[in-house]
Amino acid sequence: MTTLVAGASGATGKLLVEQLLAEGHKVKIIVRPSSQLPNEWNTTANLTIIRKAISDIGVEEMAGYVADCDAVASCLGHTLSFKGIYGKPRRLVTNAVKTICEAITRNRPQQ
Repeated sequence: MTTLVAGASGATGKLLVEQLLAEGHKVKIIVRPSSQLPNEWNTTANLTIIRKAISDIGVEEMAGYVADCDAVASCLGHTLSFKGIYGKPRRLVTNAVKTICEAITRNRPQQ
């Protein structure tokens, strides 16, 4: 099973990735280029790291990332501060989830 995890560098995302890897799953993660990740993740065979701002990923590109995935998990969130919640990009989580859902729909077989 392959799972895409968006927001894997946060507290919840890191725990989810660790659990999926411990269970032997293949995992793809999308993290900001500046994200700090555990060093062992760089050499983990079942882990693909996509270092890109999720707001810069369009539907077509995202469709490529989710094409071979059996599951997608969003661990995205805003920093709990006034700037983190109301600053730019204000609708990051909403827009990212919309892009992911549209990408999944594009990959769905036509009926």
